[in-house]
Amino acid sequence: MGRLAGSSNRNAPPGAFLFPQVGVAAAAGLLVLAMGSWGPLASEAVAQDEVFATQSQIRDLSRRLDRIERTLDSSAMQELLRGAETMNREMRELRGEVETLRHELERLNARQRDQFRNLDERVATFETGAAAPADTAAPADEVIEFDLPEADEQAAYQEAFEQLMAGDYNAAMSGLERFIETYPDSDYSANAWYWLAEAKYASGDFEAALEDFEHLREQYPESDKSGDALLKIGYAHYELGNEDEAREALEAVRADFGGTTLDRLARERLRRLDGQ
Repeated sequence: MGRLAGSSNRNAPPGAFLFPQVGVAAAAGLLVLAMGSWGPLASEAVAQDEVFATQSQIRDLSRRLDRIERTLDSSAMQELLRGAETMNREMRELRGEVETLRHELERLNARQRDQFRNLDERVATFETGAAAPADTAAPADEVIEFDLPEADEQAAYQEAFEQLMAGDYNAAMSGLERFIETYPDSDYSANAWYWLAEAKYASGDFEAALEDFEHLREQYPESDKSGDALLKIGYAHYELGNEDEAREALEAVRADFGGTTLDRLARERLRRLDGQ
């Protein structure tokens, strides 16, 4: 009997010997239940692994952020930022100086054209044989006087222009309006009107900017800013949703200034009108 019992135990399913008083089917059921309880434990282990991985990523990002902050706080980076700021300030100053010199060059060119015109007239008079009256004294040597702006006038314009270049639009508008009122006949008047309109445009006041650009075109048609004003008239109409007026102004720019930067900018804005 003992051998038979031992033999039957050896042929029993795994785990059945743990429950000698329970049937084979009952033992198998208990085994299935035990295996089913391992599922949540395995899921929990996977979740913990994911948490550990996320924490590792956070620590890595934190270390990288610390390195970036140390770099930004370093003296080399601070020196680089100060250098960039200095360069921007110098560029604004140079723009102002170029603007001033360009106006002075325009005045000199205009004065030179007047002098050549006067000289041509005098030469033509002698070539036709017209003699001057006998009692007319010989003209004295002509003295050329350059009508350069007064120091205060130039300084006022320069200050407003630099405020505009620095992005201080409210201060620039106040300065330019004050300049136009104080020096209505200045050689800078046309440009003052243009930059005043630009400041308003940059501030988002497209209606007011449009009025000033149109005023410049009407009052100073020979100004070198007339073409720029025409382009900005097209821009202002575009921003206001006046597509027909915008297209008309931009097409006029293309017709009058073909092959120039103004022409290229007008073409780009026309493509935007066409939805390209």
